[in-house]
Amino acid sequence: MNDSHRTKRRVRAFIIILTAFVLLTFPGCSRQAKEPENYTHVDSEDAAMNAAIAKAKATSADFVRAFHAQKPGTTNFSVKKPYPVPGGGQEHMWIDVLSESNGVIEGQIDNDAEETKAVKLGQKVSVKIEEISDWFYMDGKKIIGGYTIRYFIDKMSPKERETYLKQTGWEL
Repeated sequence: MNDSHRTKRRVRAFIIILTAFVLLTFPGCSRQAKEPENYTHVDSEDAAMNAAIAKAKATSADFVRAFHAQKPGTTNFSVKKPYPVPGGGQEHMWIDVLSESNGVIEGQIDNDAEETKAVKLGQKVSVKIEEISDWFYMDGKKIIGGYTIRYFIDKMSPKERETYLKQTGWEL
């Protein structure tokens, strides 16, 4: 397994662990009695989450530039896009970016769907830049972007955050 795949698996594990932490710490965020481990419902009116999505959208050109530059040490270029769920609402899915041309990203779904039937893990998809709700990539151990990820990290206590970042070896 090459370093890029190892790092990608660590990022995915990070997101799963982070959402599990949020589920255990903030059960009021859930609209169901019990949600899957890698899924957290956030109210569509949540101001902090909406600000995170707005920041990701406003800085998406930074992501595209970094993707095309592919500087040494940068890996795991991913975007997040919302997909409809039965009964209304959306599930935001991570997409491993394979290419970008003229504002359209080609990639594949990088996490299991919990509610949406629109896509599934590993499925190839096309995404317009304006459709994304987040983006991130790794620069060594540092997460660049990842505004919705930071939303959840910001909900941790300072001690929990410090412990978590120490365990993952990542920097914000």
